[in-house]
Amino acid sequence: MNSADWPSILGTLSSGQDCSADQTKAALGDILAGSATPAQIAAFIVALRTKGESVEEIAGLNAAMLAAAVPLQLPPDTIDIVGTGGSHTLRGGAFNVSTLASIVAAAAGATVCKHGNRKASSTSGSTDMLEALGVAVDLDAAAVEYCVSEVALGFCFARVFHPAMRYVAAVRAELGIPTVFNILGPLSHPGHVSRQLLGVADPKRVELIAAVLLGRSMQRALVVHGDDGLDEITTTTTTQMILIEGDQMTSMVFEPESVGLQRRSIEDLVVGNPEQNAVVARAVLAGEHSPHFDLVVVNAGAGLYVAGEVESIADGVHAAAVAIESGAAAETLAELVVASHHQP
Repeated sequence: MNSADWPSILGTLSSGQDCSADQTKAALGDILAGSATPAQIAAFIVALRTKGESVEEIAGLNAAMLAAAVPLQLPPDTIDIVGTGGSHTLRGGAFNVSTLASIVAAAAGATVCKHGNRKASSTSGSTDMLEALGVAVDLDAAAVEYCVSEVALGFCFARVFHPAMRYVAAVRAELGIPTVFNILGPLSHPGHVSRQLLGVADPKRVELIAAVLLGRSMQRALVVHGDDGLDEITTTTTTQMILIEGDQMTSMVFEPESVGLQRRSIEDLVVGNPEQNAVVARAVLAGEHSPHFDLVVVNAGAGLYVAGEVESIADGVHAAAVAIESGAAAETLAELVVASHHQP
């Protein structure tokens, strides 16, 4: 039995007005319970996109996503380094920066549990690259918790922890357009992390996502958008950043030169499929200095800052480089491979 008042919700959205958080939570609750029809799902998704999602609407959707997720117990200061995806900048030659940055940040002292998925619009997703590196990714909560406890690094595969999203998959695929679910994923970590480095591809949604995080009393979060279109901190140009700490929000512009890195070109950063990403990842972890190395250390460094392990992103960049050059990051990956194949 439906709990959402669909005529009221769809009527409100189609007239260009905002729904309440309770309304969007009820609507997505129906969808994730399998009680909404394909027509209701499609109308809801398209009406939201056409109107433009409000902070309150996303908060309601986010609450429904987390309520339907498989629970995951993590240490309190665990961080997530994640992007929305959808960037056109490297679409034909994706580089899984946040995945590699997560490994390096863990090696440098942070506790990391990355929430990710397979490729959607790009050539390689975080899950795809981890598999190519030998990591078992189809892990349940107990196995992910074991990895985090043993290695200070884990990966939670979105399809495992958000199984009810199967009710949305067919409609999303048929619509073929970006939807609110592109930003709900990064906001719906099943471990309810309060520290997050979140990259956003769409510049128009940076402040929206930051405002959602502001309402969640995060210990520290950094929402970033590369001005070249990357959903990461970029080294080709400036990066827009919004820092959230509790009820405080601060906007800033980051320049790679401020942490001692030279500007690179987009062409320098192109990689490709999961196997090519694995090759580049191993080269970076072996300490080979390159544009990819720089991109990884600046994002890992920001992750260390979010984790509270360092006082600044510049300090984090140094710590990340040391973690790679000492061999600690490569060892962390090796330990994750072993832990991920262990049956707790």
